[in-house]
Amino acid sequence: MASRLENKVAIVTGATSGIGRAITVLFVKEGAKVVFAGRREKNGLELEKELKSAGGDALFVRTDVAKKEDLQYLVNTTVEKYGRIDILVNNASVVSTFESADYDGIGDYEEFFNINVKSYLVMCREVLPFMIRQQKGSIINTASVGSEAAGHEMMSYAASKGAIKAFTRSLAAEYADQGIRVNAIIPGLTITDSVPGGSELAQRAAQTIPMGRAARPEEIACGFLFFASDESSFCTGSNLIIDGGATAV
Repeated sequence: MASRLENKVAIVTGATSGIGRAITVLFVKEGAKVVFAGRREKNGLELEKELKSAGGDALFVRTDVAKKEDLQYLVNTTVEKYGRIDILVNNASVVSTFESADYDGIGDYEEFFNINVKSYLVMCREVLPFMIRQQKGSIINTASVGSEAAGHEMMSYAASKGAIKAFTRSLAAEYADQGIRVNAIIPGLTITDSVPGGSELAQRAAQTIPMGRAARPEEIACGFLFFASDESSFCTGSNLIIDGGATAV
């Protein structure tokens, strides 16, 4: 194993598939003790077994990020097991509904903001007291290229991810003098369960992304590793775009 995160304790939400899974695997390989969360219990337990079999230190905690009590349990479980929290990755997101401004589905709007924004706020509130006590910590939020460039029928999703960028900068400024760094990753289109390789959406990406393809989750995870490690010790309030050049044109 490598050692850029040796002995650091990390929490990763939205970690049973896609980018979150890739982050968890990479962090463990880099020496972190990772408590990872998601709703897919079967996937989570399988990944935990896989990581432990390879000599890693990982724990899956089934979590519905829309429930405050689940988030509190996730944080408390982490502290009880490891005694500290060095890294928080807020990655859980929903992008299941597409709508325009005339769409009458307020429940969908609420779901976007409960999961994509509110859960991040709650997790930061729960984790910050431990990082303040340590006078050190790294919080990494997942935004989206959808907050950088306009897209059809993605109003609520784009708004929620835009909120994360602003929230990241605000939190970074507030806690910089206490040794806590807060940054965001802005992924472009990535091959996940929602966007399978070979799907129509992935194929369209070849025509709209300068690099001619969607990202692999492992490529996005490398950005999270940078912000989690001491290599980014002078970075806070930053939004790192990883999109194959999509927003450059």
